[in-house]
Amino acid sequence: MAINTRTEYALRALIELAGSNEDALSAREICERQDLPKKYVEHLLAGLKAAELISSSAGSRGGYVLSRSPEQIDLAQIMAAVEDKSQDLACYSCKESYCLGTSCSLSEIFEELSGRLSGVLASYKLSDFYHRFKSQNQAVAKEKK
Repeated sequence: MAINTRTEYALRALIELAGSNEDALSAREICERQDLPKKYVEHLLAGLKAAELISSSAGSRGGYVLSRSPEQIDLAQIMAAVEDKSQDLACYSCKESYCLGTSCSLSEIFEELSGRLSGVLASYKLSDFYHRFKSQNQAVAKEKK
């Protein structure tokens, strides 16, 4: 399953915030640690803030922090915050572009699939991604020694 760059970069930024021990991180710090483009990530951080997944503070010690624990943030929320609709199979979400609409005999099953996929995405928490990321980085560090 392909996740677009909006979700991937937002997830990488959130992983950094999850590992920051509640210390605020600037967009610059997040981007340097994850090798991400700053302007793009700043736009994504604004979406995450609007969705109340993160909060920010100004000043020399300011930056971004998670608004809730990583266990309370799921992949579906992240995708919604950055307006990633790439996994939405429901006909109502794409009617204008190519779908035949409600007269299509496939719309009911696509809506069912969309609902199931949303449930799967919601079952993955930020904490799951963070712990896997952390353990993979530790394994790579051990190999380099």
